[in-house]
Amino acid sequence: MLEDIAQKIAASTSEIVGHEVIITDERSIIIGSSDPSRLGDFHEASVQIIKTGKPNPDTMNIDKMEGTKPGFALPIELFNKNIGSFGITGEKEKVKKYCYLLKKYIETMLYQEMYMKSTLLREQAVKNLIQEISVFDPKKSDESYLLSRGHELGYDLQPPHIAIVVDLFRFEEVTKQIYEKAEGQQSAEMQIQSFKLDVLAIIQRTFRKPNDLIAAMQDDKFIILPALSVQFSESRVIKEIKDKCLSMISEFETKGFSASIGIGAIAKNINELSQSYKDAWRALKIGKKLNASPGVFFIHDLFFEDLVSSIQKDLSKRYILNMLTTLQEQPDWEDLSKTICAWCESGFNQKNAANMLFIHRNTLHYRLNKIHEISGIDLKNYKNAFMLYLAVLMANMGTPEV
Repeated sequence: MLEDIAQKIAASTSEIVGHEVIITDERSIIIGSSDPSRLGDFHEASVQIIKTGKPNPDTMNIDKMEGTKPGFALPIELFNKNIGSFGITGEKEKVKKYCYLLKKYIETMLYQEMYMKSTLLREQAVKNLIQEISVFDPKKSDESYLLSRGHELGYDLQPPHIAIVVDLFRFEEVTKQIYEKAEGQQSAEMQIQSFKLDVLAIIQRTFRKPNDLIAAMQDDKFIILPALSVQFSESRVIKEIKDKCLSMISEFETKGFSASIGIGAIAKNINELSQSYKDAWRALKIGKKLNASPGVFFIHDLFFEDLVSSIQKDLSKRYILNMLTTLQEQPDWEDLSKTICAWCESGFNQKNAANMLFIHRNTLHYRLNKIHEISGIDLKNYKNAFMLYLAVLMANMGTPEV
């Protein structure tokens, strides 16, 4: 770890103190130097400094030591172990004060570096665990292995869980704006990293139980696997999870961005959690197709839409062409399609449908008649209305070219 930052520290501190600076590893080999020609040299004086943990004594004969110049040197300590040394060339009494100050600076940097690396390793381990859960197959894998992996990271995967996917809304636009306003690429990347840390902090504040798994799977997508109590009410859990997700979106919006969120089914074991993970992604995908704005999409609310999305592509395309071609040619097709959906989703109730569309009932009546005249389908016939509604739903969800 010292090797990773030694040269940068030696060069930067030399500029500050105005003296030559070296850093050695625990073998007394120079790994950082303001004079690059000394890199890789053996620094004999450091052998005793690292061994004893004390600065070079006045009795040390510097002139006869290999690779050593007059000055002052101290050991670099990490977790009560001397892992190298730090020295400044010059008159001992003049450079001594700098050495003690810079020793603390170097050791602090090493602690921070170690903390960051251990944090990144843990985050990657949690991400890997979630990925293994997502592809778990009880016919091919042993559940006890994942339970053990979870315990190693401090998580108990035996209680019920539920999968949640957070997808930042228009993330590319957010990053583009950051790059446009930032002074240079490095500044922009730091701002984007800070932005993602803000998102993660909000998620962690919302789902803060020790047994809640959270990981950033992509730059703009996060996975949450909250643990549930063993004895739970499904309706209460669903409400609580939805409320927490809506709360997260509200907090995101105070920061100037938003998100769409997919929620899977409650899982009582690893196999069901794997399915919940897949369901959360499906809920997100379907919800985003049917809604232009951010929202919270729960798979249990989208079972019908999920079923529709599984219909064969060529069959779906033919059905849409057969049912909607004449209607889609109309300039007010968007209004007509919304009317069909509202009519069916309101339970074929004129008052409720008009309220859903924010229009007068006379306007609704006009649109229903227009749809009948153009398509030949009477929306007051429930079967016909449902057939048309199904076609609109297929069209809204998108039908790829065959």
